[in-house]
Amino acid sequence: MDLFAYPVSLVMKFWHWVLGFVVDPDSGIAWVGSVILLVVTVRLLLLRSMWRQQYSMRKMAQLGPKMKELQLKYKDRKSPEDRQEQAKEMQAMYSDAGVNPLAGCLPLLVQIPVFLGLYYVLLNFSPRDVSIEEAQTMSNGAFGPDQVSSFLNAEIFGVPLASYIRMPQEVMDSLHPGLERADILMLAVPLFVLAGIATFINMWNSFRRQKAAKEAEKAAIAQVEAEDRAGGPFVDGEVVEIDGEIVDADPDGDTSASTSASSAADANADADSDSSDSRDDGTPGTPARSGATDAKGSTGAAGAGAAGKPQDPQSMAEAMTESMNQSMKIMMYFFPFFPIVGAYFFNFPIAIGLYWLTNNVWTAVQSHIFMEKLEKELPMKGHEGLPPSAFM
Repeated sequence: MDLFAYPVSLVMKFWHWVLGFVVDPDSGIAWVGSVILLVVTVRLLLLRSMWRQQYSMRKMAQLGPKMKELQLKYKDRKSPEDRQEQAKEMQAMYSDAGVNPLAGCLPLLVQIPVFLGLYYVLLNFSPRDVSIEEAQTMSNGAFGPDQVSSFLNAEIFGVPLASYIRMPQEVMDSLHPGLERADILMLAVPLFVLAGIATFINMWNSFRRQKAAKEAEKAAIAQVEAEDRAGGPFVDGEVVEIDGEIVDADPDGDTSASTSASSAADANADADSDSSDSRDDGTPGTPARSGATDAKGSTGAAGAGAAGKPQDPQSMAEAMTESMNQSMKIMMYFFPFFPIVGAYFFNFPIAIGLYWLTNNVWTAVQSHIFMEKLEKELPMKGHEGLPPSAFM
């Protein structure tokens, strides 16, 4: 745990030293400010990776229709060579778009050690089996005995930052003579409840945004599938291109072009059928029964290939996204209780509540700014080259 705690304490010590030029270094303001500026420092360091995470998620949603087109392109091509070619095209698509399907992992992996390090540092300002007098003579991470003593004496609204709800009475008397549990509760309960509410709001907004983006992606993919079945793109409900030929929609309902195309296709199909029937006697050509057998064999091979094929990056990303969405939906209702439960059962000090609330306020503001920027740069609308009405 010292591996996480020392860097966190070093950042806190730096900001406490800086604030000491502005306010009394032994005051609660200096220590509250150092906790808040710790949050600011960590979030600024993560700002670029957080943006890349949001950008990649939005870009992945926008690439959904193109991915579907790629899957349709290779739907009847099941050989290992075709699979490799599909994977290469998919990787090239990701590369051209500047998307990394795993870009969302880094911010979370960094913030968890920071929280654990801060939790460890704040608890070690007043270790459980050590009296306050002894704690003031000990070091804590990058903090020397003088800084430890200063933190233990720091207060906010008359309540020590190192205090926690279930602090023993004798420790409260040593920490701050005259301190009562009611004083701690008056500050801790609203603080940790607000932290829990802020956590829920952020998780709810994140889930709502992801759900909206997923719905837009599904609508775009449905459009691609409809185009594939119709043979051309739709614009305002009309197929404007069939098998590479532009078809002008007649206001009077004249569908001669599409009818003739359909008739030609039927004629070709009848001719193919007659030809295959005439070759059913074993003359050179492709016998009908052999074709059926080949089709069956190819279906079986396709099924075997589908069952044994390795997952491509798109499938992995979709599976990961779906798993994250399910986890977020569950966590959305349970995780907001964690600061409240932690304040009572895990002895979260007042300073932890300040960190938690500040971190969530930053998250809310940052998410709003990011979403505004993403809506301008990557709006979740229709295909490139098709008007928005194509998806209405």
